[in-house]
Amino acid sequence: MNRRVLVVDDSEVTRAILFRTLRGAGFEVLEARDGAEGAMAALREQPAVVVTDLEMPTMDGFPLLRLLKADPASTHIPVLILTSHGEAASRYWSLRTGADAYLTKDYQPAQLIATVTRLAEKAAATRPAAHPATAAELQALGPIQVLARVARHLDASLLQATVVNTLLELGMAASDFHDAAHLALETLGQVVDAQLFAVAVAETHSAMAYVLLQDPLGPATIEALKDRLAQALGLVPGTPLEVRSGGDLGDLSVSLERMVCLPLPLREATGVLAFLPRDPHELGATAGSPVGALTGHLALVLDNARLSQRLHELSTLDGLTRQLNHRVIYDRLTEELERARRYRFPLSVVLCDFDHFKEINDTYGHLAGDAVLREGAAVLRRCLRATDLLGRYGGEEFLAVLPQVDLDAARVAAERLRLGLENHLVRLPGNAEVRITASFGAASRDELSGPPSSDLLVSLADRRLYEAKAAGRNCVRP
Repeated sequence: MNRRVLVVDDSEVTRAILFRTLRGAGFEVLEARDGAEGAMAALREQPAVVVTDLEMPTMDGFPLLRLLKADPASTHIPVLILTSHGEAASRYWSLRTGADAYLTKDYQPAQLIATVTRLAEKAAATRPAAHPATAAELQALGPIQVLARVARHLDASLLQATVVNTLLELGMAASDFHDAAHLALETLGQVVDAQLFAVAVAETHSAMAYVLLQDPLGPATIEALKDRLAQALGLVPGTPLEVRSGGDLGDLSVSLERMVCLPLPLREATGVLAFLPRDPHELGATAGSPVGALTGHLALVLDNARLSQRLHELSTLDGLTRQLNHRVIYDRLTEELERARRYRFPLSVVLCDFDHFKEINDTYGHLAGDAVLREGAAVLRRCLRATDLLGRYGGEEFLAVLPQVDLDAARVAAERLRLGLENHLVRLPGNAEVRITASFGAASRDELSGPPSSDLLVSLADRRLYEAKAAGRNCVRP
């Protein structure tokens, strides 16, 4: 075990006391009078432990500590802060800056020896092999080179702190996950030269991703990226992955073999950050890379936005189908009715009920029934316009609100929904497959006599839904 200890202190008396104490415990002691000398000695001699004061001329203990913990040549060397400062702020900042231990100068000799011994044993277990070229470079270090290394590392720390602050400031103000992801990736795009960035998150039954294109990439690359993200998240085949993107689409096709994927530490979810550097040698796929050092802060921003979004969804969406719940779809229908009355626009609703749903539960179990509801709702949503509203009305019933649609157009829309369900094959747990059908009732506000209301409009659609069931199911009425 390496038993060399570097003592950095501007007081000759303190250095002499430490020399005798550590030498008596069997350590070889090296000495430096300030932070600049200490940095040169630490980088050149590679001691097992550095013991340093905080207040010193030329360069004090904090820049020395930052340099030793940031420079790859010395980051493995444990640092013990030994100072007359006993206040909480000094201890906090020392440990936050990277110190491995902190003692005040009223220490007991046995306490000092025990601490240095522990740190030396820790260093012996983690000490990397020295590279000959690096060792030769370190031996040639002078005071100017040391100060240049300090300045370089301080600049890097300032850049990282600025990026982190921007990430937190923008991300915490975001309205949802995709908004936070867009703002965060735009920030990364200003400091990292990459062709694309992406973040993806997988939860229990769903996953979502946001892609920021720095180059105009084509659909083929986006599809390949989607597959890579699903693989990185470990998604079970069939798990829906909602992907949104920012930036300009084009026809440029690129290989994703060099894409870097870094895990994001999220709460009760799996996350990944992916980016495609323009220069394959510029960034490594490690947590120590410029982007990797920011993953914890990025995860905090995305987690906050994701959980805030989920909290909002709990009050507005049905937990199983991810469509609007009964209360919200009814409230939105009332709002749309008022808007249609004010501007004299048509408005229609379509009420849908899955056929023979009880038989699916009885035959395959309730988990299969949940899968049918989940996939069926997704099919209905895909068959509607972006401006249409869809909510789970109750059980296996769904209500679609169609603004600016008259009864004839509502009938066409309902037929499109019917065909979408009829042509969709649902794969159930255990690899069983079923086709689902549904019955539909459509109604328009123009059919109502007197002031239209949500109750009257839904009631009319409900009567027509039962007419469709009485006519043999899997059809639309009127």
